[in-house]
Amino acid sequence: MTRASIGLRPFFSCFEGEAELIRDRAAFAAHWTKDIDRWFPNGIDTPGIVLIKVRAERIHWWDGEDEGEIVV
Repeated sequence: MTRASIGLRPFFSCFEGEAELIRDRAAFAAHWTKDIDRWFPNGIDTPGIVLIKVRAERIHWWDGEDEGEIVV
């Protein structure tokens, strides 16, 4: 079910800050959920998979009508 299908506007966000790439299988296993299996059929053994950890400094959001920015 999407936000639009239940009468809500879509919501988008963009995060800006320092990022770190994590390629540790233990970290993948600790954060893995069944919801992402359809994109990564080999699970944590998917070649080239990486986690992106972002220390956000600024968050920009918009919902099709309103928008804003939050400094973290």
